[in-house]
Amino acid sequence: MAFHNTGLENLDGKGAFLPENTGLYAHTGQPEDMRRFRTPSLRNVAVTAPYMHDGSVQTLSVVIDIYAAGEREPGRTNPHRSIFVTGFKLTSIEKADLIAFLTSLTDETFLTDLRFSDPFK
Repeated sequence: MAFHNTGLENLDGKGAFLPENTGLYAHTGQPEDMRRFRTPSLRNVAVTAPYMHDGSVQTLSVVIDIYAAGEREPGRTNPHRSIFVTGFKLTSIEKADLIAFLTSLTDETFLTDLRFSDPFK
């Protein structure tokens, strides 16, 4: 299980964030864990909107655009952003193919299995 700071927020140009969003730091107290959030599985990702730890992104298409740009402003200049969030180029066909691939990771059997319908049972 990996944790990353994707630089989603950068309120002051120095990596500042909303105080209620401390990420892994809330559990470890380690400064290097500030704003690091768990990277979830891609299984069923097409049906788990909204995206990002704060639910601020509504579609996979927008998520891809954000990561292709190397994050959204002002997070792109966040000094604590993970080295893995660097940006990339995609054609519209490649983006459509990526969305199709992510959608193919949907497990309809799991989603419709009544044994998993109520987590409190």
